[in-house]
Amino acid sequence: MMSNEVELDGDFDGKTRAPQVIGSGQRSGSPAQRIGTANGDGLRMRNVARQEEDDDEYEESLGVRQESFTDTERAWSLATAIACGMDLVASSTIMIVAFKYAYRDNGVSLYSMGFQALSHLLGSTLLLARLGQELLFYRSAQAHRLIALRDHRRRSLHREQMFSVMMGCGMLISSVALLFKAFRKLRFWDVWYLDHADMDQEVATVTDWLAWWGFGIYSLQAMFRFVAGRQLRQALVWHCFIASMVSLTYLLVLAIAALEEKEWSWKAEPIAAIALVFVTLCEGIRIVYYYFDDMDTRLQYEPRA
Repeated sequence: MMSNEVELDGDFDGKTRAPQVIGSGQRSGSPAQRIGTANGDGLRMRNVARQEEDDDEYEESLGVRQESFTDTERAWSLATAIACGMDLVASSTIMIVAFKYAYRDNGVSLYSMGFQALSHLLGSTLLLARLGQELLFYRSAQAHRLIALRDHRRRSLHREQMFSVMMGCGMLISSVALLFKAFRKLRFWDVWYLDHADMDQEVATVTDWLAWWGFGIYSLQAMFRFVAGRQLRQALVWHCFIASMVSLTYLLVLAIAALEEKEWSWKAEPIAAIALVFVTLCEGIRIVYYYFDDMDTRLQYEPRA
């Protein structure tokens, strides 16, 4: 009687049957696998299933898989975006002041500074747009899909390429025009304006103001972008860091020009403008060279493109 009762507790074919987890969906496999399922080791979470499904859809011919930001890197992205927003205000102020007094007093070096501030402003705008849109992307329903992340970064790269190449070409054209204007000022300044002492003094004062205040602002930006570049490991952050270092070089030349213009003569200003023209030329070539590339090829080799 006892043996019959034991057989009734099992399957009708006389084999013992392990406990099943309701809703697990796994009806086959070895007893060890079934026990693992009962303990919860074999349960598949929904996001893991989506990730595995996306991994199956991702084609290896697309190159390396784009890496998402971790929670710490997202915090750094938000902080970098806030710093870029602050730079928009600072660079806009420097650019407007430089262009205003350059037009009023024919300050060639101030024109150069205005174009450089515009370049720094564009870099901060692109970086702010990239990080802001990527943070919003992580909140969307497509955040777990590698292909969606790749397409998102591909669109961002093409947008950055278009605006940066246009800005680089503009800097190349402006460097030629400013070089010509600087030589004309050296040659005809005393002929155009017989009494230009007040204009020279105003240019020197504005240059001195922009040099010191701008040096402090861009120094903070450069240091922050250096740390953010090490944390985020993204090429655009390093590109903007180099732009900040170029702006610091500009301001150093302007500071020397303002000092010499007060103690030496008005000719220090166009001479400094000639030096800045070559820095502008190199910066324009660097921007065009950096973006003169196929963005799809960059996505194939850079996981944080």
